[in-house]
Amino acid sequence: MTVITIEGRAGAGAPDVGRLVARELDIDFVDRLILAEIARRVGSTVGALADQESRVPSFVNRLAQSVQRMLHRSAVAGMGGDPYFGPGVEHLLARPYNEMDEPPASTAAELDNVHFMETTAAVVRDIAEAGNVVILSRGGAAILKDKIDVLRVGVVAHRKDRVSRVMGRMKLDTAAADEYVEHADRAQHRYFDKAFNSSPIDPFLYHFMWNTSDVSIEYAAQVTVDAAREMADKGLKWAGTEGSPTLASIAE
Repeated sequence: MTVITIEGRAGAGAPDVGRLVARELDIDFVDRLILAEIARRVGSTVGALADQESRVPSFVNRLAQSVQRMLHRSAVAGMGGDPYFGPGVEHLLARPYNEMDEPPASTAAELDNVHFMETTAAVVRDIAEAGNVVILSRGGAAILKDKIDVLRVGVVAHRKDRVSRVMGRMKLDTAAADEYVEHADRAQHRYFDKAFNSSPIDPFLYHFMWNTSDVSIEYAAQVTVDAAREMADKGLKWAGTEGSPTLASIAE
């Protein structure tokens, strides 16, 4: 079973690395928009999940079963409603980091942020449990940091290169792209600080980090693939303890 998390700075190319890795390994790729589509399609009740099961792709079925288990656990616990998969969950799971750029203005907003973080963590854990997936963003490296069979990868780049990539992708001028990157960085830091008491560029969250200003997207993806295959083939458990494999030892 292969599970890889990829967390990147805005404009650093993490989605490109993730998609290439998933394609080469022939496993699923999940980002926030795919999560939202899955949530929309599986619905928020056990009945809706059962009705959808024969009509959605196999990966969605696997996630739907995870959602169903969570719903069942909530019912057994006697909760008045499911804390994770209520109405509008597709909007919750699609929520970008950018919406956490500023401190919440009210208690209700603070509770909404907590709900967002708890929901995200629950969904990421269930996706990882299903296996054979690349999970983009969502703080996956922090959420799954205690799962020693998950490969955790970070992606960064120099500010000017990130701005340039955002300009090309979003058709923005230099000033607007730079503002977008600044806003995204601030929001991502706030999310990691609130959710994990950490930073999205904390090197201790990752097995390795790529600087795509210095290496190509393709190279970063290929070495990530090689590392994932080595982990899977040899059943390696990368806990960061003495004797654990490093990227250098894998390349040998």
